[in-house]
Amino acid sequence: MSIQRIADTVVNTDVLVVGGGLAGCCAAAKAAEHGLNVTLLEKAVPERSGDAAQGIDHFEGFFPRDGATTLKVVQFEEWKLGRYGARFPNLNLKYKIYENCFWILEELERFGVPMKWDDGDYLWMTFPVPTWTGERVSLRVHWQNVKPRLAEAVKKRKVNVIERSTLVDLLTDNGRVIGATAVNSRTGQFIVIKAKATILGTGRFNRSYDAESSAPWKYKMNYHFFPGSISGDGMAAAYRAGADLVGMDMGGWMFRMHDEKTISYGNFTVNDGIPMHTYSWTGKETLNPNAARYLELEREGLTPLYHNLSHLPDDFQKRMEVAYVDERMVSFPIAEERGFNPRTHFYLMMPIRPTGFYRTCGVNIDEDFQSSLKGLFAIGGTCANMGSVTGACGSGLLVGDNIPKFVNEAPESSIDEDQVENQKRIALAPASEKDGTEYLELEATIRQLNARFAGIEKNEGGLREGLRRLETLQRVFLPRLMARTPHYLVGCLEVRNILELSRIHMQGALLRRETRGNFLRLDCPGLDEKLDNKCLIQRQKNGQIFTEYIDAIGLKPEYSKGGK
Repeated sequence: MSIQRIADTVVNTDVLVVGGGLAGCCAAAKAAEHGLNVTLLEKAVPERSGDAAQGIDHFEGFFPRDGATTLKVVQFEEWKLGRYGARFPNLNLKYKIYENCFWILEELERFGVPMKWDDGDYLWMTFPVPTWTGERVSLRVHWQNVKPRLAEAVKKRKVNVIERSTLVDLLTDNGRVIGATAVNSRTGQFIVIKAKATILGTGRFNRSYDAESSAPWKYKMNYHFFPGSISGDGMAAAYRAGADLVGMDMGGWMFRMHDEKTISYGNFTVNDGIPMHTYSWTGKETLNPNAARYLELEREGLTPLYHNLSHLPDDFQKRMEVAYVDERMVSFPIAEERGFNPRTHFYLMMPIRPTGFYRTCGVNIDEDFQSSLKGLFAIGGTCANMGSVTGACGSGLLVGDNIPKFVNEAPESSIDEDQVENQKRIALAPASEKDGTEYLELEATIRQLNARFAGIEKNEGGLREGLRRLETLQRVFLPRLMARTPHYLVGCLEVRNILELSRIHMQGALLRRETRGNFLRLDCPGLDEKLDNKCLIQRQKNGQIFTEYIDAIGLKPEYSKGGK
């Protein structure tokens, strides 16, 4: 049986980009400028997909154009995170992004993305945390329509865009990734894409935990920073193909607001360097706490906490309102309807809670953004260890600019028909199930288990119980997912990935027997110094799961001497 008889559509391309967010659009457009045949696979539409779908109000991570300042910042973050949080797996990636920050800006402008303010000049603002160098700044931007602009840049460069089609799995040949399969959410057609290089746009994933809205029945997919469409598809597919995942034990954490629809949390932190004021319920002002300090305040009976912006000068208030329009336009009418005044209101904060996978978690990559599997690259704010626009756009542009050499060196490959048949069976099986598992019900159960057993405070017994229950879901309920329409097939594929990544996270958290930064193990309260510069790697091969701690990669000698 030929591939054409198995698949409804077969595509041959030089470069396959999976995910049309900031990183994916940048990579696809840049690679196409080199004359390559590029295909972009997106489960929604590039005009409104990825982390930046609602818009962006600031572009962070700029430094003077000299290697010494860049080195100073990177070395500080290496020390801080090596001791107090998730260690960056490869510090050279961070240096590379910082070093190219102004090139990234210039490339975005060339793609038609507006970078200047209303007066025709760049609007710089102090970075909203202690800068350590006194040099780090952010750029205020009007990016309501950044995604439509980038989608236009992609189409102008003749990229073949496959919309409303969800990744199923990666195709491999002798340990090399040679493309992927997908399902169209409107027609149910099964698609095979053969590529010489495959690039995964991996956004920050949060759907393993509950959304933050106070009306979950209405806004069940409302995540701050993390659009509900992002379900870790690329990370999970890379793992199943045998690629290394890194840092999945640590996860992330965040405070969220009880009524996040009226104002975004970013407005409390990105105020031209002036932070919000934080108060206990008694009215006493306190510092904005980390996870450990929040738990102390809770034990002291001083929670809940409230944030307030009434101390900001009037011109700053106006800038904040402009940011609303650029990033969270819907907040204005909702706040007005509910009687919220952003300038005076005290906003109730939810208890600190985990937020899934953030910044240093995801596919482990080298300095070329290539994974442990040849032919597979990973980009995005998570893989670039930045968690921001700079990392997403920067990684996409850098990979797109360098991908021709990998395409030219790619060996001839052949698609395994049995592999394609198996992936088609997995993707379409729910369409034949008539009385099985609702995918949203399964997803809600996964979220509850993560919140209960892999929340901010963890211990061995809870993690083992959580794993046991997740494995039951995978064994008993996942095979019985049902899809009434092709659109439901997307939800079934997504919950498969959410379950896979939740198991990986709990397994990793069980292995990390220490308390470090915001990773709290109640049964292991001390810091294990042996893990100071270590990262946890997790991979799968022939159905077996392998885990190991590896040394984080430090700066190359040419960088550590002060840059180029």
